[in-house]
Amino acid sequence: MTRFLTKQNLALACGALLLAGVAFWAGRVTLGPQAVAPTLTSSAVTVEATEVSVGRSVNLNVVVEQKRRALATNALSGVVTWVREDTANVQQGDVLYRVANTPVRAVAGTMPFYRDLAPGASGEDVRQLQDALVAKGVLAAANGTFGESTTRAVKAWQRALGQVETGTIPLGEVIAAPRLPAPLMVDEALMVGALVSGGEKAVLGAAGDPIFSLPLSEQQARLVPESATILVTYQGKKWDAVVAGTEMKEGGDLAYVLAASQGGPVCGADCAMVAASEKLSLLSKVTIVPPTSGPAVPVAAVTSRPDGTAVVTVVDPTGATAERGVTVLGSQDGVAVLEGIAVGERVQVLAATPGR
Repeated sequence: MTRFLTKQNLALACGALLLAGVAFWAGRVTLGPQAVAPTLTSSAVTVEATEVSVGRSVNLNVVVEQKRRALATNALSGVVTWVREDTANVQQGDVLYRVANTPVRAVAGTMPFYRDLAPGASGEDVRQLQDALVAKGVLAAANGTFGESTTRAVKAWQRALGQVETGTIPLGEVIAAPRLPAPLMVDEALMVGALVSGGEKAVLGAAGDPIFSLPLSEQQARLVPESATILVTYQGKKWDAVVAGTEMKEGGDLAYVLAASQGGPVCGADCAMVAASEKLSLLSKVTIVPPTSGPAVPVAAVTSRPDGTAVVTVVDPTGATAERGVTVLGSQDGVAVLEGIAVGERVQVLAATPGR
């Protein structure tokens, strides 16, 4: 847990020593009318407001979960000889795996590849193939018709991959992904050395946005309010998150469902970074008491009116007292930072009359 208080708390500590008889007040800001024991109100104690910084944060694990859906099935047969390990940012034409050393490549498109592609073919699947060839720099433009220029481009692509230059693309050597670049995953059924015969689930893609949640034990749930803010860090990126809802996990533990401060997924435009994994655990900074600075007094000096507004009793140099409305900006360890008083002003900690 991170806590920070300036050394000026030493001045407040002196005042706190005088409050031994009312120590039960020192751990909280008064939220409603409180009664002061008559035996303690016969004398008043004053303290001087000093500049103090307060704040509190803890480091907790944020869980990121990404649902998956199948994008393509394997149409080749033989032994899997290679599988791509880094699939977090697959580009047009990247090889995902090899069966009997035949590469299977990713191509952007919504039309599944369902046939051999050869000279004379035309259609949306041909156009998708041509878009990939354009991205690889071996074709000038896509027109949806498999002609001589496409044949030459396919041969150039095959040459670069160490294949026999046939100029055709048999079924199974390309698979369609809705968009590229994107995070993809090769199914575990296609591990190196596996014998496949076709029909196996081959490539998975993200379904929807990653879901961020903050699981809490019973003790943590008492510590972390729903107003907490969370800073999530991953691979050099930082995302601010807030609590958007709650849910109960298996075993009865509570979890806060997180969203970006402006709404939407926490990862925003960077969601492709986390979508490559089904589940991640990210150590994150949870701010329980927002950092704030200003004039501060013991929380026992702050009381409230019947309408709930906070007040302190200010003591001027002549000893005269006056009640003044204040706003509590933050509190920690028995110290409250206030708006409405100035550094150097003296405030009364014990009221001279009972009833607060």
